[in-house]
Amino acid sequence: MSKIVSSEAFSDLFCQDTPFLDVRAPCEFSRGAFPNTTNLPLLSDSEREAVGTLYKRDGKSAAIALGHRLVNSEAKERLLVSWMDYINTSPNAVLLCQRGGLRSQTVQTWLAEAGCTIVRAQGGYKSLRR
Repeated sequence: MSKIVSSEAFSDLFCQDTPFLDVRAPCEFSRGAFPNTTNLPLLSDSEREAVGTLYKRDGKSAAIALGHRLVNSEAKERLLVSWMDYINTSPNAVLLCQRGGLRSQTVQTWLAEAGCTIVRAQGGYKSLRR
């Protein structure tokens, strides 16, 4: 079962200085981020752009398939190591992406499969920002 922190609890996260693991692309992170946030992106800027373009043109399934091809087993393993290292040093971290959608869900699932648990922010950066 996925662990999710609801938008009602967001103010508590900030009051408690909760660390955030942000898996948005670097260009998204550079446009805005919270204090105490570390960016360890799932996709590079160019990969994110390619997935987004395909999503608009061919739909969600095609975009997801491209995302999985881009994050092949070697890249996935490298990413998992960096995410797990971060979680080991910040065990109360909360995972987020732009809207709390597919990227953070995917990362949360991969981490769970690797035996690592992390809570995901419902609605992502967009909801936290409000």
